[in-house]
Amino acid sequence: MITRTNNIWKQLFRYCFVAVGAFAVDYGSYTMVLFLCGLQYYLWANVLGFVLGTLTNYAIAKCIVFQGNPKSRIAEIALVFVIGGTGLLLQQVGLYWLTDICLVHPMYSKLIMTAVCFFWNFFARKFFMYSRYFNIIKD
Repeated sequence: MITRTNNIWKQLFRYCFVAVGAFAVDYGSYTMVLFLCGLQYYLWANVLGFVLGTLTNYAIAKCIVFQGNPKSRIAEIALVFVIGGTGLLLQQVGLYWLTDICLVHPMYSKLIMTAVCFFWNFFARKFFMYSRYFNIIKD
């Protein structure tokens, strides 16, 4: 049984394990679309991979990293979409910049931007969704 904690280092450590599962879904579907449809569709492949990876991440992280019951399910879902949408926008811009401007291969661009979005997702959830300051989650 995983005990509830507000220790940011323990949560970050747990989030690393969650991220591995979400990364497998995200990068796996991204790679599959690239190989089936071609490299020119890397931005569309990223949208699919990001959405599937984010759903995986949310489901697992809610159980083992950020525990609690929301005071408002609607507010929780809205924040998931806002945080996820911001992460997707960040990743799309980064992918475009790395791939089309810097001429980095789309597979490597995805790896770089996944690392950036890992930190965005963790800290955005920690401080926006699951903090006492924003009062979304019950104690």
